[in-house]
Amino acid sequence: MQHWHAVLPGHILDIQYEDVVASRQEKAREILEFCGIEWHDACLNFYQTDRTVKTASAAQVRQPIYTTSVQRWQRSVL
Repeated sequence: MQHWHAVLPGHILDIQYEDVVASRQEKAREILEFCGIEWHDACLNFYQTDRTVKTASAAQVRQPIYTTSVQRWQRSVL
């Protein structure tokens, strides 16, 4: 990420997944503000939509943020 911060100073927002899980509304507001996007309460209920999702993570988009991935990187020992 040091490279991207150097190449695009002020255009990269570092967010930790654990922080998002712990404080969803605060982090969602921070992300939207950084992007210059207006806050809507529906941002916290992103998974409650009938819109079509055409991404590899379509199943994840249809469920609330979950905590099972928190610290998962520490459990995978090679």
